[in-house]
Amino acid sequence: MRISLLLGMIALLGACTERAPSPAAPSTAGTVAAEGPALDASKLLSAEGIGAIRFGMTLAQAQQAVGAKASLPQPFDPACSMVRFAGLPKLRFMVENGIVTRADAEAGVENALGIAVGDSLATVRARHPEAQVTPHKYDENGHYLTFPGAEGRAAIILEASGDKVTTIRAGLEPSVAYVETCM
Repeated sequence: MRISLLLGMIALLGACTERAPSPAAPSTAGTVAAEGPALDASKLLSAEGIGAIRFGMTLAQAQQAVGAKASLPQPFDPACSMVRFAGLPKLRFMVENGIVTRADAEAGVENALGIAVGDSLATVRARHPEAQVTPHKYDENGHYLTFPGAEGRAAIILEASGDKVTTIRAGLEPSVAYVETCM
């Protein structure tokens, strides 16, 4: 029994280190349609990151990339914590074992899908019929709409309740798929 538990823990630790290689090249999947005004792609949340922050960077690399220290929660749990950067006030970044793995966006953060919090499911499905739709874990009227990145290592996930998008997050698998965040 103890050996099985130990082997399982080693496998989990190995999986954590496999998520931390250098960031992947940006995907072309789920890019904003040519409707409306042109958007600055460097400021769009994508499956790979946002601005200078790429998922898979260390927290130190992300801080260097944005030129500012992250605001850390108290207490800070090195295994998993949500941090913020003053220059990106509508985003919270998940940091697991020193690696930036995910970003949770508040309303107003533009993304590579061109979808906003409050958009209808009909709008999402019309613009992105390729969306992978699954039932919500807690909301019987809710869904997750998943848009994998080009290499399958990352994704953008929309949560919807009833007919409206309620949250948007992006990041590396499996972190982006966690229903709950860390502290």
